[in-house]
Amino acid sequence: MTARLVVAFAAAAMLGGCTQLTLSWADLEPEGAPATPPALAAFDDQPEVATPVDWAARRPLLQRALERHVYGVMPEASATRVVSRRVVNANAYGGRGVLEEYVIAASATFGGVSVAVTSELAPDGFLMSVATPKDAKGPVPVILMETFCPRWSTLPDPGVTRPEGAEDRKGFALSVETYVFGQYICTPPVEEIVARGYAIATIFPSEFAPDRRLEGLAELRRLSAGYADETTRWGAIAAWAFAYSRMVDALETDPRYAAMIAFGHSRYAKSALLAAAFDARIDGVVAHQSGTGGASLNRDKPGESVASITATYPHWFARAYAAHAGREGDMPVDQHHLLALIAPRPVLLGNARRDVWSDPNGAFRAAQGADPVYELLGARGLTVERLDAFDPEAELAFWIRPGTHGVVKEDWPAFLRFLDAHFKG
Repeated sequence: MTARLVVAFAAAAMLGGCTQLTLSWADLEPEGAPATPPALAAFDDQPEVATPVDWAARRPLLQRALERHVYGVMPEASATRVVSRRVVNANAYGGRGVLEEYVIAASATFGGVSVAVTSELAPDGFLMSVATPKDAKGPVPVILMETFCPRWSTLPDPGVTRPEGAEDRKGFALSVETYVFGQYICTPPVEEIVARGYAIATIFPSEFAPDRRLEGLAELRRLSAGYADETTRWGAIAAWAFAYSRMVDALETDPRYAAMIAFGHSRYAKSALLAAAFDARIDGVVAHQSGTGGASLNRDKPGESVASITATYPHWFARAYAAHAGREGDMPVDQHHLLALIAPRPVLLGNARRDVWSDPNGAFRAAQGADPVYELLGARGLTVERLDAFDPEAELAFWIRPGTHGVVKEDWPAFLRFLDAHFKG
């Protein structure tokens, strides 16, 4: 076995893996109807949406359908409290930023039963790291970030709280991850982002909702102790979406911060989209390679199927989602409804040509299906007709690059162009 294959298999084992195929140039022009049923069509015995008022009435119906058929039921209530905040480094990231660490207490309520979020490093709740531009002249946008890697790797600094013996990602582990999944899979270009005028807030979702099937399912049951229906109990994607909103709770009253933007790659891109669909305080989304259960349509899709994703990751979704495998065309909702629920707020859908497992074509068709809602609400929505035409000023922007599944050097310049177009000034 070659060294390249050893590295690839090791990375797949650590991060879940994905099958790489390649889009042809013909695939960059989507074929057929964008999505069925259309986002504004009659739904659940309700007539076609014709006005923004109609859409406001439609939204909760679509939210409930997505909960029941895909993600599981979200908490009926939540509570969040900042337990403590400390300065980790007042001169971080080339002197451009201030790094702080929060302890956040949170709880989820199901069926009237409130259960506290806990983690190994913060029994009172969970930890959040925040890097803020040091010399900002006013409130700055915050990129809310969940990644595959621990907080001390996403916002690296020796002073960040971590388990005893844990060190910054380095050596073989880091080489494997960055070789296969790109140099920014763990650590974004923090210095550049802060210098550009953005704060970054990050948590490690597995600290409180483990991304492991047995431990994850057990913790999800504990957090939703008042909810008895195993078929529609929430999955990890929904729990991680819940965490984005708890980050907003902790930051929204701080006068240093303005817009809240949910960022995620792959599984956390699914959660970022879901968080924005349910929480209007999230002002925008960068969802990179979100794939099945994210932006890509469930019906008529290549790559990862509903059957495959629910078998491999049974803790991510409601059990009801797996029951739709092989009959996705009969589902009453699809992922264009998820995107439509975020309208008219800006969304960037990131993709790669060789990452057909994540189905860029299906994500583009979902964007086409959500676009009428953006237009109804007075936004520009999707402005391009091909997958490879990038318009960062569009409220529903689509980005595709060469390459595979990961976060590489070409991605962050595109992300920042989109963010600058919508959140600077």
